[in-house]
Amino acid sequence: LPWSQVVTGKRELFVLSSPPTAPTPAAPTPAPMPADVPAANEACKALRSFYDAIGAKDKSPSFADTSSTCCAFLDVRCTQPDGSPSPPLGQKEGWKAGATLTKIKFRGGTELGGSGTLPGALLLPLAGTLESLDLGKSSAHRSFSGTLPAELAQLTALQKLSLTTGKFSGTIPHQLGRLPALEKLTLLSKSLSGTVPGELCHRSDGSLRKLVLDDNVKLSGTLPPECFLLPTLEEISAKKTRISGTLPSKITAPLRLLILEEVSLSGSVPEELCKGEKLEELVLRRANRVSGTLPTECLSHDTITKIDLKRTKVGGTIPSLDKAVPKLKTLDLSNSDVSGTLPDSVDMFSGLEYLAVDRTKLYGTVPESLGDIRGLKKGTCTLQTESRDVNFWCPLPSNAPYCTETSSGETIVCSVMSPPPPPPVEDAYDPADSVASFDSWSLPQELVLFFVLAAASAALTWWVEFGYDDDGEGSGFGSR
Repeated sequence: LPWSQVVTGKRELFVLSSPPTAPTPAAPTPAPMPADVPAANEACKALRSFYDAIGAKDKSPSFADTSSTCCAFLDVRCTQPDGSPSPPLGQKEGWKAGATLTKIKFRGGTELGGSGTLPGALLLPLAGTLESLDLGKSSAHRSFSGTLPAELAQLTALQKLSLTTGKFSGTIPHQLGRLPALEKLTLLSKSLSGTVPGELCHRSDGSLRKLVLDDNVKLSGTLPPECFLLPTLEEISAKKTRISGTLPSKITAPLRLLILEEVSLSGSVPEELCKGEKLEELVLRRANRVSGTLPTECLSHDTITKIDLKRTKVGGTIPSLDKAVPKLKTLDLSNSDVSGTLPDSVDMFSGLEYLAVDRTKLYGTVPESLGDIRGLKKGTCTLQTESRDVNFWCPLPSNAPYCTETSSGETIVCSVMSPPPPPPVEDAYDPADSVASFDSWSLPQELVLFFVLAAASAALTWWVEFGYDDDGEGSGFGSR
């Protein structure tokens, strides 16, 4: 401490004085904690509780550090409060205060534990921010069971819900139709039962664009007609279900994809479906009760990429085209009732990569223009099967070698011809024509029957006239 000297007369007095009080420096203001650090954010606490409940562990190093932001998890997405870019996956630094957890999508960045139920209540703290919940696909190590939790209907910010991971049972909660922002709903489970609730498509002010209910083999009833009228719905897929009823005659939804494979629906394909501006895929494969005629407007649609009517009762003919349909990649009409001929304008399907018309009622000459479709390769063009059940004339076009094979890969030598082939050219000579054998010759059955009956009638007439005399004695050749 400094000394100050005071002089009074002859004596010197040294007084120890305290130094002037220096201002105490202010303690540094702690940096604000990121809003999604568990101590400051209930959403992140809820997420970790959810992970614990389902036995999940994120593979990022930050998962073990409970003080780290959960926005650094590999299968989690957060949104910066000011819209600035998010840091790279797994990086702790760079997150700003106020970042919100918006997406959970299990895609390889998470180790999943054993099976169990889905703890929907643990997600409620995320109700105002969670926009996407995708729990990935089921595996031998992870499969959710039990019923779909009712709490899912309280995640009001949810835009995408994808539950394809398990053995969910019970029915589809009709409350899901109340979610105001829901755009994509995918529910794949072999144990869901009941019917498709009409409430899913009741909200005309909603935003539902995609409805996928594939592989729900116990799901029955009809598809709600409201879904086909929803002004936002672009995709309906319910393959391998017990969906029944008839295809609606009125469809105003702007459908891009209609996939109803292996269902029990009946009725015909409505023409309105093909009048939309967005249709890309029409798949009614193995819906063997669907009938009617081939929707010709779909075949010439500008946006169509796939038409699959295999194993249906759809009939009609393939129309002649006056404009190219370059986007159609797949045309499968096999095992249907389609008839007529392959039109000469078949090359208008210039983008075709797969063509199957075997086991149909098509006949006639295969047009040479088929060979102009360069996308058809080996195994992608089937005109008939081993039984030669399509009545195409021979020979098949030489410029379409990939279309001269059956579904088994055997080369077609010739096929049954109906109507009969044109008469042979007079100058043509075939050595086989000079060889005839009785074994290869046969009479029509009607002519054979005529000769048999005529012979029997003649024998009976002779027997009546000459076979017996008046006293009953034989008077024919044998008694003379």
